[in-house]
Amino acid sequence: MTDLPRGRRVPTIATACVLVFAALLFAGCGHAGKANSGKAAAAASEEDRQEEAALRKEEASEAAQDQEALSVIESGKREEEAETAARRTEAKAKANAKKREKAAEEKAKRKEKEAAAKKKREEAAKKAREEAARKAHEQQAKTVTTQKPKTTTTKAPPPKHKESISEAPTVTVPGGSG
Repeated sequence: MTDLPRGRRVPTIATACVLVFAALLFAGCGHAGKANSGKAAAAASEEDRQEEAALRKEEASEAAQDQEALSVIESGKREEEAETAARRTEAKAKANAKKREKAAEEKAKRKEKEAAAKKKREEAAKKAREEAARKAHEQQAKTVTTQKPKTTTTKAPPPKHKESISEAPTVTVPGGSG
């Protein structure tokens, strides 16, 4: 620096100072930029983590909603199946009740027919007995009227001695006049 003229030395020193200052400034900014970029990267990283957490929460929420919807659908299906089974059971019970009722009606009709047939048989038997009794009575009456009483021709026993009554009998009454 000594070889430069004095007039030129000042601008060169000034330029060198400015250059050093600029270099320091750039170095400080670079270093500060690195610090800021680390903070910015950390902030960006934190922001990414928050976004990922929010996405996971949202996905978990959607999964829970889907699970709940699936649960509602499944419970609806189970309920519908239960109702169908109940209807089927009720229909079977009604059919069985109708069968029992029909069987009871048929049994009652059969008993009524049997009772009516038995009554007819009894009436017919009674009528037949009465008819037989009537015929027997008529036969007996016919036999009695068609057969003349038999008169036996046996000799009558000799008449006993008859006393003739000539006078009327007298009766005495005690305590009276006669």
